[in-house]
Amino acid sequence: MLNELKIRLPHITLAALSNTASIDAEKPTLVFLHGFLDNANSFEHLVSELSHFQCIAVDMAGHGHSEHRSAGAHYHLSDYAYDLHQIIKVLQLEQVILVGHSLGAIVCSIFAATQAKELRGFIAIESCGPLSAPDETTSEQLNTCFVSRDKAQSPIKHPKNMASIVKARCLISDLTNAQATSILTRNIQTDESGQLRWRTDKQLRTASAFRMTEPQANNILKNIRCPRLLILGNQGFEKVKKGLEARKEAFHKVPVVRFEGGHHVHMSANKAISSTILEYIPAFISG
Repeated sequence: MLNELKIRLPHITLAALSNTASIDAEKPTLVFLHGFLDNANSFEHLVSELSHFQCIAVDMAGHGHSEHRSAGAHYHLSDYAYDLHQIIKVLQLEQVILVGHSLGAIVCSIFAATQAKELRGFIAIESCGPLSAPDETTSEQLNTCFVSRDKAQSPIKHPKNMASIVKARCLISDLTNAQATSILTRNIQTDESGQLRWRTDKQLRTASAFRMTEPQANNILKNIRCPRLLILGNQGFEKVKKGLEARKEAFHKVPVVRFEGGHHVHMSANKAISSTILEYIPAFISG
């Protein structure tokens, strides 16, 4: 059983799950960031397999049990990366290994590019760095962003029951019924009348105003100096595989390990992946 943790940052309070009752700042610590519309529960079984190390699986802002951004604010990658910077600062962590899945790995890559002195290693799952778009699509991106923000002004449709949203999530992902239930349970709350309500911020579904250009994304990747490991699912996202090929120069020294599974391979192959992570941790820490 993992412990609930509240991390009070200067600008927002985030929730997390930890495998320790209290945080020892001097111990090597694995900090986990989940994917889009997921939460810390997606790492529950992986963290359980890594019991020899201090682990903190964070609900990113707007997700799970964490607070939403303030009214009028949005969810920019740089702000997520700043949240991560503040987590490490507030908890006074001295030896950090980041483990990020999908969106969480993109955020980790941006933070890692700042070359933070506390960072000992970075493990990316199903991500090859920031998504990019050609600079000639800038006006199109802005239009898409504005349209999505207009739509977000409408009242959110809350779920009628768990079964319906679990089924819907399974239809658009590689998640099993049990895996989807685990994630969605943390993104849902029950009000006083017994009705289900989304915990997640509806602003999460708005489109970004700008994506990085490919040179900007490559600049991020080239400025990550800590040891890295890339974990992929054999049936994972095709865009990740294509992105890795396109960015092979930035990844030419990064070990790539593949496991049987889809985009949420860390949930389906958690035992095998934990063994691989344990193999790499000593080199991360000593390096």
